[in-house]
Amino acid sequence: MSCPARRPVPKRGCRVNLFRRGGVRTLRFWTGQVLFAYATCHLLNHAFGIRSIDAMKTAGAILLTPWQSTPGATLLYTALLVHAGLGLHSFWRRRHLRIPAVEIAQLFLGLAVPLLLIAHAGAIRYAEVVYRMDVGFDRVLYQLWVAVPTTGLPRQFLLMLVVWIHGCIGMRAWLRTKPWYGRAVPALTSMATLVIVLSLLGFINAGLDMRALAEVHPAAIPPYQVGVAGATTDEALAAVNRFTDGLTVAYLLLLGGVIAARAAREWHAARFRSIRLTYPGGRVVTVPIGFSVLEASRWASIPHASVCGGRGRCSTCRVDVVAGQEGLPPPAPEERRLLDRIGAPESVRLACQLRPDHDIAVVPLVSAEASPREQVRDLGLPAGGRREAQVAALFVDLRQSTRLSDDRLPYDALFIVERYINTVSAAIRDWNGEVTNVAGDGIMSVFGARGSDPRFARDAFRAAHAIWEGMDALNRELERELSEPLRFGIGLHVGPAVVGLRWDGGMDGMPFLGDTGNVAARLEAQTKQFDCVMVASRDAVRMVAGGPRLPEFATVMLPGKQEPILAARFAARDELEFTIGLVQTEADTRA
Repeated sequence: MSCPARRPVPKRGCRVNLFRRGGVRTLRFWTGQVLFAYATCHLLNHAFGIRSIDAMKTAGAILLTPWQSTPGATLLYTALLVHAGLGLHSFWRRRHLRIPAVEIAQLFLGLAVPLLLIAHAGAIRYAEVVYRMDVGFDRVLYQLWVAVPTTGLPRQFLLMLVVWIHGCIGMRAWLRTKPWYGRAVPALTSMATLVIVLSLLGFINAGLDMRALAEVHPAAIPPYQVGVAGATTDEALAAVNRFTDGLTVAYLLLLGGVIAARAAREWHAARFRSIRLTYPGGRVVTVPIGFSVLEASRWASIPHASVCGGRGRCSTCRVDVVAGQEGLPPPAPEERRLLDRIGAPESVRLACQLRPDHDIAVVPLVSAEASPREQVRDLGLPAGGRREAQVAALFVDLRQSTRLSDDRLPYDALFIVERYINTVSAAIRDWNGEVTNVAGDGIMSVFGARGSDPRFARDAFRAAHAIWEGMDALNRELERELSEPLRFGIGLHVGPAVVGLRWDGGMDGMPFLGDTGNVAARLEAQTKQFDCVMVASRDAVRMVAGGPRLPEFATVMLPGKQEPILAARFAARDELEFTIGLVQTEADTRA
């Protein structure tokens, strides 16, 4: 499980790397915002076609005229060129395409937009600028619905859908880390659906009106007016077609060149330059230099949390670099600000931003079993995300964990602690609990925060039993690794608390405030005094047991408390099983 020997770090000249400073990401974001705003205006303008073509013209004077002014057109076309170029750059920079389906969809939809847009926007703009042709709604609708419907219509429908879906995916990636996003999802989804549906309906209705007008009154369709002397309409249209065809071929050649360059780079990197990343469990992944840690995880099909999709907007992909930290590229300013915001130590980095150039060992710090949105879904919290509730607090601590480092490599000790944390966390989640805090080897959890199940106290006791079983199994599994079994303590208490959602810089969880958690942690500390495994308050025990199942209660004086409390001690697992009814008595059998 030790990290492989570090390879020499190649010397590099001092140069400014714009891509590591977040400049490209910021530029792509803002140019995307400009294009999404224009697409929204354009689609909303189409929606007025439900009324009539004249209504589309009237709405266009408000929605589209600002974009047709010199400043608006300059901003729009600059954003289009920059965003398309950055899309190709993103495609080039990705070391592989083993990424979530939504990211694949966004990437390839974005690459398809210029191909579809050239024949529409490119032709209109070239005709207006070069031949000073007046291309209005009438002419566009006539061209698509009457002149060339077999090729123009399918391409136009596809363009509208591709642009809108690509833009919505990008907006979702940006908004999903916002604290209010969960509450706004239904409204945002409805708005996004309405915009594209109304746009398609308006475009279809206006097109059918134009087709009917062309059949009944062909003379009502105004001919093209060419403003360049000596050029006929046919010559101008032929020149426009040649221009769009040439632009399309140029884009395809550019895209093909990027694909070929990617293949050549991967061949060279795999043959001559590679590094090794070591993950928990001793798994080693060999990838070419230039891969980010997140890309390496996806390449090797290792689950790795990443809420923002690797854009550096959250901290869910963060890893602890446990070996090979020396000589790594320093965090870019944006990564540094995010790490400082969550109080991360120097060894913690964002996996999506870290591109090591030598062998390292990493430990992902956020579980990839469920995304933050999935973990906080359907909580039933009121507006503001906070409420007061009766909860059960369960605190687990690993005793004498510092001894794990004696005569053991740091990574080996970390492996054992990680197995302990995973065992405890899995048992808590299996019984409807929420892990609220992991500090070192102490794990705090809460039951009943959802407020929908009155059996929260029984769930907490069943989770404690599952933890006990899991730790016994872990001790058997690691018997050869340990000089003595892992010892742990459990404290359990019920009481009122204020629960709510936290979403700070990508952090996720369900914290709760109140004295209930403090009492649970202090009860766990009493397990050392009583030489037992678990101490639970009488209030908690009485919620799950009664009559002959009630254990003996002892008076416990907790630090910081003026009054003692009564608590039950459990030194053996069968004592806990009897109390919560996992073992039948004669009275149970007769009943």
